Amino acid sequence: MRCVFVGTPGYLGRVSGLTQCGFWAHDPEDHGFDAARLIEVDLACTPSAAQAKEIGWDEVQVDDCFSGPNGIVGGTTLGPRWPELRLAGGVYLERDFAAGLPEAARPSCPPAGADGQDYEFMTEVFWPHAADPRAGARYAGHHAEVLDERGTLARVAVCPPGRSLDPVASPVVMWIDLASSEQCDAGPGSLTTIGTGDLPKSGALFLISGRLSAETP
Repeated sequence: MRCVFVGTPGYLGRVSGLTQCGFWAHDPEDHGFDAARLIEVDLACTPSAAQAKEIGWDEVQVDDCFSGPNGIVGGTTLGPRWPELRLAGGVYLERDFAAGLPEAARPSCPPAGADGQDYEFMTEVFWPHAADPRAGARYAGHHAEVLDERGTLARVAVCPPGRSLDPVASPVVMWIDLASSEQCDAGPGSLTTIGTGDLPKSGALFLISGRLSAETP
């Protein structure tokens, strides 16, 4: 019971309401401002809106804009509403919503020309009413390598998001409990692929990036 989001660049192409807009996932100069490639979204259809019971969880279209580790801004930055809409920013589309887009408009993951793996452009939010210790938690994907391990504790080198293939990117080394949902996505169906013991030592690590606020009565 979660929403998984895939990130893409967003270039504002049309505004049809306070929070409704159309954007291109590629620089419109590259395709002559082709209207058929516009992705129509409502930037108000976020996990926070579902948490506040303004929409259903099956109506979520985009992730919120959120502050991740070290204050780094993540999630959707194109909005959130008119007149603050930016001409360009990041948009994290709900994975099933993105999969249902017309082929001409559907963004690739990772985005074209990116310096990272697909999971470095993904976030996930667990529904707050789920019977899961991760309920209400948000995680963001990173590339990481296990350098040392002690039981479920691992010393990992974590690349800056979206830059694992950048030769000048400097990873951050830290100790983390790979079995703790308070630190990373750990549990059934986890998107984290690295681990201790016989598990892979290089791959996806979805680190905690905050939680949704307490559920609205």
